[in-house]
Amino acid sequence: MLRHLAPVILSGFLVSGCFSLGPDYEAPTVAAPAGWTDESALGVWPESGWWRAFGSRELDALIDEAIEDNRDLRAAINRIEQAEASLRIADAALLPALSGSASGTRSDRGSAAQSSNAVNANRSGRTVSTTYSANLQGSYALDLFGANRASSSAAAQRLVSSRYDRETVALTLVSNVATTFIQIVSLRDRRRFAERNLAISEEILELLENTERIGTTSALEVAQQRSAIASQRAQLPALALAERQNLNALAVLLGEAPSGFDILSRSMDELTLPPVLAGLPSSLLQRRPDLRKTESDLRAANFDLASAHAARFPTIALTLQGGSSSQQLGDLLSSGSLLWSLAGSLTAPIFQGGRLQAQEDLSGARFREVAENYQKAVITAFQDVENALSATTQNSLQNAQQRIAYEQAAEALRLAELRYRLGATQFQTVLEAQRNIVQTADAVVQSQRDRFTAAVGLYQALGGGWPGELQR
Repeated sequence: MLRHLAPVILSGFLVSGCFSLGPDYEAPTVAAPAGWTDESALGVWPESGWWRAFGSRELDALIDEAIEDNRDLRAAINRIEQAEASLRIADAALLPALSGSASGTRSDRGSAAQSSNAVNANRSGRTVSTTYSANLQGSYALDLFGANRASSSAAAQRLVSSRYDRETVALTLVSNVATTFIQIVSLRDRRRFAERNLAISEEILELLENTERIGTTSALEVAQQRSAIASQRAQLPALALAERQNLNALAVLLGEAPSGFDILSRSMDELTLPPVLAGLPSSLLQRRPDLRKTESDLRAANFDLASAHAARFPTIALTLQGGSSSQQLGDLLSSGSLLWSLAGSLTAPIFQGGRLQAQEDLSGARFREVAENYQKAVITAFQDVENALSATTQNSLQNAQQRIAYEQAAEALRLAELRYRLGATQFQTVLEAQRNIVQTADAVVQSQRDRFTAAVGLYQALGGGWPGELQR
C-alpha cells in the first residue's frame, strides 16, 4: 500500500508547493495628489496623543477613561479574539487530524432450552466472552490546489482587518469624546453670554418702568422690552437641554450611566487651539487605520476567490487506521493483537448543478465590490482632509469677523441706550441693538466652537497620529 501511495503523496506535496493560489491579487491604485489645496498647514503628522494639544487635563483624563471602559472598543477587542479563533480553525485544515477510540464488549451466548439456573449456566453450553479494543485513526487532505491555504490566508487577513478596526474605533472614540467635550463647554459659554445679555435687558426694562411711572415712556415700549426679555429667557432652557444631552452622550462614551454625570470645565477659554497639521497626501493611506482595514478586507476577498476557484478541482485524502483487539485487557498492546490499514481516496466534482462555478462567481463579484469600496474610501479620505483643512482656515476667518461684529454690536447698544436716555432716539433703536448683540454674542461662541471641532476633524482625518503600525 505504501509503495503504491508514495508517488501520489509525493506529487501532491510538490503540486501543493508550486500551484498558484488562483487569480493573482492586484491592489487597486488611486493617484494621490501632490499636495493639499490649503497650503497653510505644517507639513508634519499629528502625534499619537494629539488631544493633549488642547491643554485640558480634564479632557486627557476623560479620553483615558473612554479608552479603558468604552463598550464599542471592548466589542472591537472581542472581534479580534473571534478572528484569532477563526484563523486557528482555518489553520487546522492544513494539519493531519487524529482521533482515538476505545471500547469493551461483553457477550453471552446460549440455547433457549438451557436451564435458567445461573449457577448451572456454563455447564449447559452457555458462552460468556469479553473483548477489548483500542483504535487510532489519522487523516490528511492533500491541499493540491491551495483551497485550504487560501482559506487560512483569508482568515489571517480578516484578523489583521479586525485589528485595524480596533484602531479605527479607538480613533473615532477619541474624536467623539473631544468633540462632545468641546460642545459642552461651548454651550456653557453660550448660556453665560445669554444670561449676561438678559441682565442688560432687565436693566433697560427697569429704566423703562421707572420712566413710565413719570410719563416719559409709553406702555408700548415697556411691553416690547418685556417681550424681548421673554424671548431671551426662552433660549436658556434649550441651551440647558442641549448641555444635558451632550453630558449624557459623553457619559455613554466613557462607559458610564448618564445619571449625575458632569464635568468641571466651564469655558472654551480654558482650551488651547492646536496647530494645523497635515503631512504629505501620499502617506495618508498608511496612516488611516480605516483604509488599512479596507485593504485587508480586499486581500481576504481575493483569498476567498482563490479558495472558491480551487474547490472546483479534485481532492486527495489519506487515511491511516491502527488498533488492537484482545479478550484480555493486559494483552491489548501486545504485538499479536495489533492491526493497521492505510487508504487513499480521490474525489473530483463531476456535476454540481453549477454550484461551484456560481460560488466562484459570487466570490469574484464580492472581490470587485470590495475593490470599489476601497477606492472610494481612499478618495473620501482625501476629501476628509481637504474639508477639514478648509474648515480650519475659513472658521478662523469667520470667528475673527464675528468678534468684530460683537464688539460693534456692544458699542451700538451702549450708544443707543445713551441716546434714548437723552431723548435723541426712539426705543425701537434700542430694541434692535439688543437683538443684534444677542445674535452676535451667540455667533461668536459658535464660531469659536467650530474652530475647535474643525481641529478635531482634521486630526481625525489625518489618522489621529496613528503611526501605521499595529499594536498587539
